[in-house]
Amino acid sequence: MDKSRRQFLEMSGAAAAALGLPLPHAEAQPQPAGASSTSSVYLAGDGIGLQPAEYAGELARLCAASALTPDEYGLGGIVADAEVFFAKLLGKERAVFMPTGTLANHLAIRALAGDRRRIIVQDVSHVYNDTGDGCQALSSLTLLPLAPERATFTWAEVERVLSRTASGRVATAVGAISIESPVRRRAGELFDRAEMEAICTEARRRGIRSHLDGARLFIASAYTEISPAEYAAPFDTVYVSLWKCFNSQNGAILAGPASVLDGLFHVRRMFGGALWNAWPFALIAKRYAEGFVERLTSAVTVSEAFMREVAGPRINIERVPNGSNIFRLIVNGRPPDALRDRLRAASIVLPPPVMGPDGAVFVLQVNESWNRTTGARLAEAFNRAMAG
Repeated sequence: MDKSRRQFLEMSGAAAAALGLPLPHAEAQPQPAGASSTSSVYLAGDGIGLQPAEYAGELARLCAASALTPDEYGLGGIVADAEVFFAKLLGKERAVFMPTGTLANHLAIRALAGDRRRIIVQDVSHVYNDTGDGCQALSSLTLLPLAPERATFTWAEVERVLSRTASGRVATAVGAISIESPVRRRAGELFDRAEMEAICTEARRRGIRSHLDGARLFIASAYTEISPAEYAAPFDTVYVSLWKCFNSQNGAILAGPASVLDGLFHVRRMFGGALWNAWPFALIAKRYAEGFVERLTSAVTVSEAFMREVAGPRINIERVPNGSNIFRLIVNGRPPDALRDRLRAASIVLPPPVMGPDGAVFVLQVNESWNRTTGARLAEAFNRAMAG
């Protein structure tokens, strides 16, 4: 591992939290250009963090545009429309709204496993680290983590697990494999695509089903030019978040074959996930999902130009190999609060920094608000703020 990557991954606890967890929306984050009069550029967050008044305004506009029917306990109406929309977008037969991504992952893995209770996961995955052992405690599943501190595991590693389980004195078959990509705990690193396809193909040949934790799948599409449907095609089921990129207040979509998902709303209710009305979440998410990959691809172009032009003696850029929309900007020679204040005056909002040995570390994320500027203008604003 080269020095820059090691430094990137061995940050202080606070910096690691900034990389590994959804960044707080401490700043007001208005709607994309065309939906709001503001022109601010927000350099953190996967989405744009609609504030309460903005969210309410969006709902009012969407409801006024056409006659809409609310759902009841997540069934019918606007939610059903969103399910059909996302199923098509993800190339799957069926989709079901879930109140959280945690529940979407859990119910997918539970359904795919059936009576084969062992599940292969990444050591760094959300389902293994951040759900309070929910799969184990609530569904009696046994999670088998692979690839410590790596985004990608290989079929060879899977095969070693299968050989070990087959040789046990008590039969304990592996029922499913879950893969997260991009990987939150690896600062948006992508699971290697060739390995992903090989694992899913060989797993299917062995009768093992597969699930994609694609919370940020649409970000991966913008960085790889692989459509969400193509990305999800090797997997039986796929989950995407509705709030991370699509600015909903809550919600997730789980998509896959009807044979797996039909009737899953009963299990959703059993786990306490039947919201009386979910339509405000589905309506906003569908609105922002339409054309999202194209808009984010444009924002990626802006960010790449910015990174080329802003790097210099006092500004350093560090990126994760095979990464996506998260990178570190390290500034020395300028007090970070002063830099943030000057940029805010230019309608550019930086997240709070973490102080490192080489200066102030800003963990930046590319989102569609970057389309409100160009790479050249953004770099020029940074240079002015550094010089002032």
